[in-house]
Amino acid sequence: MRINPKLYVIAEGVTPIETQQFDDRRVELFYMDDFDGVKEEFINKGQFAAWSSEDGVNYRVFIEKGYYEAVGELYTQPINKIWVEFWDTTEKITHKLSRKIMMPIMIIAVIVCIGSMWMGDVGQYIAIGILVAAFIVMLVINSKTKKSIVAENIKSRDLIVKHLGQNRFDALLDAQKSYMDEYYQSLYPQDEDEESSDSDDAIDVIEASEEVEENKEIE
Repeated sequence: MRINPKLYVIAEGVTPIETQQFDDRRVELFYMDDFDGVKEEFINKGQFAAWSSEDGVNYRVFIEKGYYEAVGELYTQPINKIWVEFWDTTEKITHKLSRKIMMPIMIIAVIVCIGSMWMGDVGQYIAIGILVAAFIVMLVINSKTKKSIVAENIKSRDLIVKHLGQNRFDALLDAQKSYMDEYYQSLYPQDEDEESSDSDDAIDVIEASEEVEENKEIE
């Protein structure tokens, strides 16, 4: 699956910190700190690790150095293999529900709208009705696609828990949260002159969150 292809190419000629190979696939790990602007771009999005691929076969993962040192176990070969399989499944879902269904619907809608132009005022109403119906169908398909991807993401997470064990998995998540909290706290320190009216108030931190896009990744 193509993921952040522009990010993938910036590491051409750069030696990765680790290379993992399995099932004719290659996953290369890099410190995002070593590339101008990459760390800032993704950290500002709450991402301490970013996957990339041009062909859905070879992948490059860019990871913030301190984060990798704290929770590098989440990026070992067995776990990355699970994520590569997740990306493969995601691509199949997207292709099946979007390209094989959405594209034909769009083509049919366009053809009907063009044909309705010769039907006068009635044709205009028909064209509007077709466009509205096509839009609703696309929304439904998009929603179904996202739900399918989320379900696969949960399956991948369960496989990771099974591989690591629940206790170790929970410990890594705690370490992940602690590192992110400390990182953002140091990045955006609380104003020393600000006085809190509630002694129990905690220092505000920016919590990291992800997509899934579209798909929540365990960092």
